[in-house]
Amino acid sequence: MIEAIRTRLSSAQPARGPKYEMLRSAIAGAISSGDWTSGMQLPTEAELAQVLPYSLGTIQKAYGELVKIGLVVRARGRGSFVASLQRRMAEPWHCRFVGDDGTILPIYPRLLGHEVVGKDARWTALFGQNAKVVRIDRSISINDEFDVHNRFFVPDKIAKVLLRGSRNKVETANFKVVLTRELGILISRIVQTLAMADKKKWQQLGLGARPHLVLEATAYTSQGDAAYFQEIHIPPTRRKLLFESELRYL
Repeated sequence: MIEAIRTRLSSAQPARGPKYEMLRSAIAGAISSGDWTSGMQLPTEAELAQVLPYSLGTIQKAYGELVKIGLVVRARGRGSFVASLQRRMAEPWHCRFVGDDGTILPIYPRLLGHEVVGKDARWTALFGQNAKVVRIDRSISINDEFDVHNRFFVPDKIAKVLLRGSRNKVETANFKVVLTRELGILISRIVQTLAMADKKKWQQLGLGARPHLVLEATAYTSQGDAAYFQEIHIPPTRRKLLFESELRYL
């Protein structure tokens, strides 16, 4: 396993980012490609520090990032293990980044939490005067290459359905599909805008101070009612983001 990490690091293109990101990408690539299967135990941070040109702190940070995106799980007293890959979202709509071969890259969401948001003129305009609005936060890994931060706003009565079930189910759920299948809400139109995000907001989200884009999307039913609103914060990436005008129902 250590030799596999070395091979991936040596074959990787020169990176501009931090060293921990190079190591994280090498391990993530081995897991996502299927070279390492669910349940396999990873080398300890100390073992890697002895054979790789990285400090223990760098290796610990790489492992920590892998845990955050759900590729690695830690068992107290036992070590770190490859997590189950049954965490991919089917039929993504808003995070459709294109790979080198022209296919849509897989996305792996992770639920961060949810809460009722305060009164805001935006929610009154979208959902009505007395609407109780819930925000659902998810971190979405794009092919384990980079993460986008998703803030999904929806009326409370719909949020209760979206949040129903196990955490794993909520994490990987395609909310648009749930609206259609479980509530009979058909999305007929989605209005999207893409702009440079405000630096302060990026910092408030705990995502550092890097420049990034924010995609805002408002979904409407055939009756013209707003079904949901979401913000997708996208860090710098060479990947193209695909937009389509045809709405499909499963």
